[in-house]
Amino acid sequence: MEIVGLRGAPQESLSALKEALRRVNFPEAVVTYITDWQDRRDQARYAVYVREGARRVLSLDAFGPRFGPQGVKALDALTRYFLEQGVSEFREAVVPPSRFAALFRLEEDELAKVLLAAANPADPSLYLGPHKPT
Repeated sequence: MEIVGLRGAPQESLSALKEALRRVNFPEAVVTYITDWQDRRDQARYAVYVREGARRVLSLDAFGPRFGPQGVKALDALTRYFLEQGVSEFREAVVPPSRFAALFRLEEDELAKVLLAAANPADPSLYLGPHKPT
């Protein structure tokens, strides 16, 4: 498993994640957004886990409103990128704050088990930022 990005650095993490995913077959990939609170989307932070075949990539938490307007923009851009590349399976895993930081130290198999147990199907539109009419 490859861990990429910088905690709390949305643009750097977006670039690092896209680079790490260059050889992924996106239509076969499963994208899991990982957050630490349920029902707090307006304050959420997200890490992203992408699984495709034997390839596993985990970003540090750098996306979402917790990281300000840049975090919202990066989450939106990342989600649009996944959709454009043909990803059709999106999931969300809510991991309690007390266990969230420990995720990034887990062995690959243990992380997969935790996320499999916690993840539910998710609508990618949840991760698209608010848009103003033009």
